[in-house]
Amino acid sequence: MKQFFSTLFDTVAQRLHGNDSRRDDDPYRLARVRRAMLELVGEDTNWEAEQLRHRMLVAESARALWFMRPDLLHWLCRAHEERAAMAKVMALQPLFDGLVEPSLLGNGQRRERRERTFGG
Repeated sequence: MKQFFSTLFDTVAQRLHGNDSRRDDDPYRLARVRRAMLELVGEDTNWEAEQLRHRMLVAESARALWFMRPDLLHWLCRAHEERAAMAKVMALQPLFDGLVEPSLLGNGQRRERRERTFGG
């Protein structure tokens, strides 16, 4: 029940903040990202899969979809080992190029800095 209210709150919050936080996302690219994420959820018919699909379908921006990736990862970890699930979620990252802020994408600068610092 707690998860239901959380999802309901997320949906209402997205509607309330829609015009303020929404960027001018390319609708075709947004649909491509949404479709890729929905394909990862698959055809499961249980309640949690339906809830995740609903949240993806009502997301109004690429940024909202970006922040749903941890939920998608959590879902995928149930059916796949964690590394495989993480690889599937990370494969979505190029679809977000130009749709979300570059600081969210991380564009590899942190990894390079970490390798220089720790010699990896």
